[in-house]
Amino acid sequence: MRNAMTLAMGLRFPARTVSTATMWLIVTAISIATAFAAGSYITTDLGTLGGGNSFPLDINGNGVVVGYSDTGSGASHAFRWTRAGGLNDLGTLGGNSSVATAVNASGGVVGASTNAAGAQHAFTWIEKIGMADIGTLPGGFTTSYATGISDKNLVIGLSSKTVNFETQTRGFAWVRGQGMVDIGSFGGDTHPNAVNTKGVVVGTTYTFGNAASRPFAWTRNGGLIDLGTFGGQFGEALALNDNGMIVGYSYTAGDVSYPRPFAWTETTGMIDLGVLGSGTGGYALALNNKNVVVGYTASAGNGALRAFKWTAAGGMVDLGTLGGNDSYATAINDGGVIAGNNYTSDGQGLRGFTWTTTTGMVDLGAGGQTYSQLGKISGNGSVVGFSYNTDGSGHATIWTPAVLATSTSASNLGR
Repeated sequence: MRNAMTLAMGLRFPARTVSTATMWLIVTAISIATAFAAGSYITTDLGTLGGGNSFPLDINGNGVVVGYSDTGSGASHAFRWTRAGGLNDLGTLGGNSSVATAVNASGGVVGASTNAAGAQHAFTWIEKIGMADIGTLPGGFTTSYATGISDKNLVIGLSSKTVNFETQTRGFAWVRGQGMVDIGSFGGDTHPNAVNTKGVVVGTTYTFGNAASRPFAWTRNGGLIDLGTFGGQFGEALALNDNGMIVGYSYTAGDVSYPRPFAWTETTGMIDLGVLGSGTGGYALALNNKNVVVGYTASAGNGALRAFKWTAAGGMVDLGTLGGNDSYATAINDGGVIAGNNYTSDGQGLRGFTWTTTTGMVDLGAGGQTYSQLGKISGNGSVVGFSYNTDGSGHATIWTPAVLATSTSASNLGR
């Protein structure tokens, strides 16, 4: 199964008169913490670009959401949503379709679009310039697709070409003014998944003939580094934080069915995070800058999937379910708020949840639809996902902590 974030505050003030503005900030901070504790969220349907469906793929710390939406003409276009400006079409590179895959802290957006010739190229988008084609890797590569952008505007993604009727894919890193560079491989395809503020890129790279894969880390100065395995044939790094901790999964020797979740640091190397109960395997999907890891494992043989939280001090904790059989965690922010999804008791869909040590697992509802699937969470606790009905159609949706959605500052979020 390949790929498919309570505020902790310690406020101290000197012995002097506190201004009205400062007092408002204190009250707001306390109110936000209370809202998280109560599990109170406001649900906002982001709408579409005129078509039937829209899907979010990322959110930044300011609540800016990006993704793609059907248009009234039947095409699919990249969008950017802000609370102040609503849903905006980012256009294309001259073709019919585009998708926005990631947004960084300053609002820079990346993704992919078809051009006038019908080829798919990676793009960057900033408000003052709009969409710009960043091209493909040299050496006969004809397509590209951006998968991420760091807060320092390092763009990562994939570039492909066809050789002897077979597609070859390489990972790239791109910086404005320096162009696109191949991050290398171990003989086969390379797929970068994430990049941190220090420019460390992680993902998976295959050996010759794509017979095996290894999780990797890459830097411009250090090149491609094999993070190792648990002895198995395949592994992948899925996420990393700004401390340099990397998480993902690796298979064990002789086991081609059930991977083990791992955490890797330069000091410890690859650590097996274990599984819940008598489970056979699992995946570490995300982490925060406090080195708290989330994901899911089986908890009874190959069945009963459970979302987990893992720390070096406390080990793996089962987050439970909302009543269905299975749950999985997808994201965690630095405040310790976890987002994820729970399979409904009827087995027909998902319901998104948040989890904190205070509230436990809270069903966020489905914005008037039947089901919801959550993806990313921002630093302020806003969660994005997809609310959908029984036929699979639906809209991009944001769940915002109630105090943020209704406070005076809420209208400035994501400007």
